[in-house]
Amino acid sequence: MKDLLMWSDVYRLDIAEIDAQHQKMAGIINKLYHAMQASTENEDLKTILEELSEWADYHFATEEKYFEQFDYKDRAEHIKSHDEARKMIVKFKNDYLNNEVALPFELMDFLGEWWTGHILGLDRKYVECFREHGLR
Repeated sequence: MKDLLMWSDVYRLDIAEIDAQHQKMAGIINKLYHAMQASTENEDLKTILEELSEWADYHFATEEKYFEQFDYKDRAEHIKSHDEARKMIVKFKNDYLNNEVALPFELMDFLGEWWTGHILGLDRKYVECFREHGLR
């Protein structure tokens, strides 16, 4: 079965901690995508949704810690984007957990487009700042 997100060097920022987290998140998104396609049991989907939500929070907190630590000039815009993604993930997760509705493929469209666009757009903007402060 084909992955939704194909990790490649185009997504590498050459900041080891961030690249590893991005790869982990892509893996979780792919796991959810495959589970949805296979009509996986609700409990398994719930577990993956929780993992997705927790990992997104963890990753965003990592970046935001560095924004603060390094006084990153575009942090407000970047954090706003994180907050929007958090809200969407929580909305889809809560809709599924509370109403037992099927997960819409709209979630996968959102995750695939947002995640790749975010890495290639906003995340690329902080690379120089992070490197100037010694992150590699």
